[in-house]
Amino acid sequence: MKQVVRARHAIVGGEAVHDFAFVVDEGRITHTGDGAAIVADYPDVPCMDYGEDRLLAPGAVNGHSHCYQILLRGWADDWGFDRWRDDALYRIIPQLEPEELYWVALAAFVEMLGNGITTVVEFFYLNGAGTARLEKLVEAAIDCGIRLVVARAWMDAPYAPPIFREDIASARRDTIALAQELRSAGILVCPAPHSLHAASPEMTRAAVDLARELDVPAHMHVAEARYEVEQVRSRTGLTPIAYLDSLGVLGPRFVAVHAIWQTEEEKDLMGDRGAALIHNPVTNQYLGDGIADVVGLRRRGVRIGLGTDCDLRPCIYDEMRAATFLQKTATLDGATLSARDAWLMGTRDCARAVGVEAGDFAEGCYADWCVIDRTHPSFHPWSHPVNQLVYISDPGIVVETFVGARKVSDRRRAQRYGNERIGAELRKVAQRLRLPLDHVNAPG
Repeated sequence: MKQVVRARHAIVGGEAVHDFAFVVDEGRITHTGDGAAIVADYPDVPCMDYGEDRLLAPGAVNGHSHCYQILLRGWADDWGFDRWRDDALYRIIPQLEPEELYWVALAAFVEMLGNGITTVVEFFYLNGAGTARLEKLVEAAIDCGIRLVVARAWMDAPYAPPIFREDIASARRDTIALAQELRSAGILVCPAPHSLHAASPEMTRAAVDLARELDVPAHMHVAEARYEVEQVRSRTGLTPIAYLDSLGVLGPRFVAVHAIWQTEEEKDLMGDRGAALIHNPVTNQYLGDGIADVVGLRRRGVRIGLGTDCDLRPCIYDEMRAATFLQKTATLDGATLSARDAWLMGTRDCARAVGVEAGDFAEGCYADWCVIDRTHPSFHPWSHPVNQLVYISDPGIVVETFVGARKVSDRRRAQRYGNERIGAELRKVAQRLRLPLDHVNAPG
């Protein structure tokens, strides 16, 4: 059924617009324009009309997430990367049973929706023991209403936990089956060779070849930490991006995650090959990874989106803020990477990078939006709304979230299950895993 959505205040294409409206049909935007004119053109269509106290913003797009890492919050902090990976990630996450993973994913997705994220790319590791765990993650996404892209990890490194590992034939078979199964639900499934240290060259090539067959992007962690550069160079004689290019996988379908440690020549390669980048500035700081040269990559035409990545608050507004502040700091120039630039990286540009028609109020896009409370104490009427959301506001300023024109979050409460039920189930998972509840006991 058609519906008109009208707002006195909206953000469209990264700009503030007054009295804006759009028409929704079957979950997509079919017509946009002046609010009064749209309402007049569709007199018999129901209209959702937002007043002066509300601002409509396109839903944020989370280009890279590991939802299960919310279990590492608050106790695996202030560690070096190796310890964090080995003593937290690789120790705790493989223990998750399918039903437990459902509640963990649901909790993370509900939190994202409450923070205005309507699309998430979930880079999922636990594929070595069949599809049951990933099926539960998909079920959680469907139940809470978030738009899901599955970046299905491929890993064959001997050091990885067995539940993460598989051979090329199994990864290809299960990825194809999943893509076929989820196509009718509108869920994109993308092959995701984990990294150059966790996926062999043969597996990396096979994953990207399958992405071409399926006509989807391929996601991969690349050059996140400085040690990776030396590791790849010692093994191949090339730096990571250059090595990927030598494998023939660097191209318009390739989505590099992190890509912090690059030479100037590698940045040129990313631009020349049309590759995309998902930038995770908050996690990059948290893990001490470094600062990606976003400004230099944008100058070369690299498509860049934002992701929340690991075990901190999943909020793209936080990522926007971190992205622009880090670039200003790195370049010693306060004019570098504007609020609008960062806003587009977390909405429209990220959607384009990961292959989803979302992130803006444009004809053909999914009707995904969030409602901002203009009466919130942190909202100042003299501030440009984009600057307001990027530089100032708390995520609590989001009061409702819609995906496909369906309300999926209302004042940060889940629609199918109450927050109390989700919290109780999450606590059961933490107890079984012996996480340090109330800081009494340690994982073991």
